[in-house]
Amino acid sequence: MNPLIVAVNAKYIHPNNTLTLLKANSAYTVDTIAFTIKDDSSSIINHIITTNPLFVGFSCYIWNIEKLKPIIRRLKEATNIPIVLGGPEVSYDAKYFIETLSVDLIVKGEGEHIIDAVIEHYKFGKTLANTPSITTPKIDNPIQEIKSLTTLKTAQSKPLKDATHKVHYIESSRGCPYQCSYCLSSLEKRVRFFSEEQVQNDILSCIKQGAKTIKFLDRTFNANPKAKALIDFIIKHHQPGMSFQFEITGDTMDQSLVEHIHQHAPKHLFRFEIGIQSTYDKTNLAVDRNQNNQKLIQMLNTIISADIIDCHLDLIAGLPYEALNRFKQTFNEIYELKAKELQLGFLKMLRGTKIRRQAEYYDYRYHEEAPYEIIDNHVLTKQDITTIKQVETMLNMFHNKNYFNTNLQPIIKQITTDYFSFFLELYAYHTKHYPLKHYQVNDIFASFYHFLKIKDASDSLLDDIKYLYLKRANIKPPCFFNRINDKTKKQTILNALHQQTGISLNALYKHSILTPYKNRTLIAYYQHHQVTMFTL
Repeated sequence: MNPLIVAVNAKYIHPNNTLTLLKANSAYTVDTIAFTIKDDSSSIINHIITTNPLFVGFSCYIWNIEKLKPIIRRLKEATNIPIVLGGPEVSYDAKYFIETLSVDLIVKGEGEHIIDAVIEHYKFGKTLANTPSITTPKIDNPIQEIKSLTTLKTAQSKPLKDATHKVHYIESSRGCPYQCSYCLSSLEKRVRFFSEEQVQNDILSCIKQGAKTIKFLDRTFNANPKAKALIDFIIKHHQPGMSFQFEITGDTMDQSLVEHIHQHAPKHLFRFEIGIQSTYDKTNLAVDRNQNNQKLIQMLNTIISADIIDCHLDLIAGLPYEALNRFKQTFNEIYELKAKELQLGFLKMLRGTKIRRQAEYYDYRYHEEAPYEIIDNHVLTKQDITTIKQVETMLNMFHNKNYFNTNLQPIIKQITTDYFSFFLELYAYHTKHYPLKHYQVNDIFASFYHFLKIKDASDSLLDDIKYLYLKRANIKPPCFFNRINDKTKKQTILNALHQQTGISLNALYKHSILTPYKNRTLIAYYQHHQVTMFTL
């Protein structure tokens, strides 16, 4: 009988490093299997029962724990298979999960140095009394971090199946130098680093497997003293179409490293995820963030204006002291930067975090089930949260989806610099005229176009939206704007285009859309699943 480690992942493309890490760092045979949260629970349970493992271990996160709870309860009712939990969701409130789910054992924090002790406990009856990072109904030993990561075999030691279509995860460090009170990383004691050679080997392994997206799991990649060397290694060895993604801290990012990337890296090779959360100093201090907003904005302007590194920015609504109007200011300041992606998230009161312990002080109410999102607090009402969620919906739909193949900020700025209110008004218009759940891309463009029209947008701006819409299609799309249908005028224009291009008149009549455009005529000609744009 072998232990079975089970991952229930968010998506097929997002593998769980835990499986390969535990398997690679055990002296024993460890069986693993990965499901997704969309998989049928009965199928997961039946697989475990059929395997009849030494014990079953589940990797637990805020996004899968509610899926796992009924699976665990049903397994306890139907079998005597010991159940072991691990992962960030259960590591910092282990007694709660021992008591409420009646599981046999919880491994807190890192598990690579604990896995064999757990196996030997169930295989040979060895005691766990002196094993660190273990909680059972009778034992609750403190977390012990792995002192040297160079002793570990990494997750890339075993190739992924269907590697080209999955995100590959690499670690160059563990831990975070910052102590943000809402983040589980603040509970780790220190930052530790894998050797440069280990990380380089992992990068080469990903490249060899044909990986397209490689994401570093480091909480703050630019805290690694070897960051520049690793960046150079990636520039030297990458293959076309690859993307390497990092979480960085913007106000402490080395200017010279950014300039080095701008000089030597191709576009889109690097993607920086930068957590801003808030630009309100009082809020940042309340959650133990010492953020220099001036340096942060300068760095973001440098990165975004060069358009070499793709930039993903994060905000968190619901932090202490940031009322609706102040959050609106944060949003507007950051949207002004023209980042390709801006994620607007909501504070989650994670188990074990300082902010959760302070919930009463800030009058937080939050959902009892994961992901523990806030309902309201001392400065935000439920209606305020709803308002921000409406803005988030429009931000994701109109900006982050990149349907327009361009940054919307310069377009919206021609109407207003109050971007928050713009998206809020757009929500009211869009939900009135278009269903939120069932929309096509042409609905997005039509909604945006007509909303801009009622906002008194210039004809030139409306023409730009038409052009973007027609340009993105590869077959003749439906139109939500005026077309030129007058037979005489259409014939004159298409005759001129025929003379200019040699395209047959029959093809032009059949496959073209003609529309007024900046005091001229725009002709979009669709053939062979591509579009050619002309202006006459």
